[in-house]
Amino acid sequence: MIHGIILTHGPIGDAMIEAVRCIMGLDEGLHSLIVNNMSVTEISSRLSALILAPEVRQDGVIVMASLKGGSCWNVAVAVAKNHAHVRVISGVNLSMVLSFVTKRDSLTLDKLADAVVKDGLRGIMLHVAE
Repeated sequence: MIHGIILTHGPIGDAMIEAVRCIMGLDEGLHSLIVNNMSVTEISSRLSALILAPEVRQDGVIVMASLKGGSCWNVAVAVAKNHAHVRVISGVNLSMVLSFVTKRDSLTLDKLADAVVKDGLRGIMLHVAE
């Protein structure tokens, strides 16, 4: 099973996992790493520990970070450079996490990462009342 890590400042990741649990009834293989008041070194160390866990290394992991260019993204990209089983996506939203959970058992790591990005974008809409 491909694992997912939601890497954010604040409890956003925990809230998304709780929402997935409410909607889907499951959250196996989803992890939240909240990095409040952590140094870059500590974020890197904790993220590395998660992605190097045997059950995660087996099938791969997608790290969903909050903002491209932010500390979560920068650390995740730096850590991923040394690990072929890691993909990093920015702009985490609930559509992405639901896509991840529903498609991870039927797609390869790279196809899943592509699907998660596309589904995350599809979940962003603008409605203007007339």
